[in-house]
Amino acid sequence: MTVAVSDALSVMALNEWPASAPGLVVSKRAKGFHAVLTASPEAFSAVRALTRSVPTRCGGGPSLGETAELVVSELMGNAVRASTSEASEPVHLIVEVYATAPGIDVIVHDCVPGQPTRRDVALDSTEAMSGRGLHLLDLLTDHWTVEPSPLGKQIRCHLTG
Repeated sequence: MTVAVSDALSVMALNEWPASAPGLVVSKRAKGFHAVLTASPEAFSAVRALTRSVPTRCGGGPSLGETAELVVSELMGNAVRASTSEASEPVHLIVEVYATAPGIDVIVHDCVPGQPTRRDVALDSTEAMSGRGLHLLDLLTDHWTVEPSPLGKQIRCHLTG
């Protein structure tokens, strides 16, 4: 499937969008994008690259893009790991990233029921294989919330420089 890009006005040029990725449909939005995707390495890579580019295209620094990329990557990965779908079932997500004054908003919608669970795992643990997600959100974002979404729930994060 090729990335489908809407005709909405945006600060981003068409040639800056990924050429293709399976299971990914991207719509340009003012100062950002809206992506509907089926989880795959290719779709995740394209969404991470788009996320990283939003702040710099809208006047922010590259470090904000790198932090936003890490947040998006963590949220997408957590949704796949927490999904109740069978291994053969696709995991559907919606990712929205928008430059704001000041900062950037990252919103990831998933179909995982309920609130995310905070685990008692130290960020610097050498033994833990998971459980750091919400701690990372606390560290990397100014604030974040979990709200209902048409897909199930959305995790909305705000980051500033």
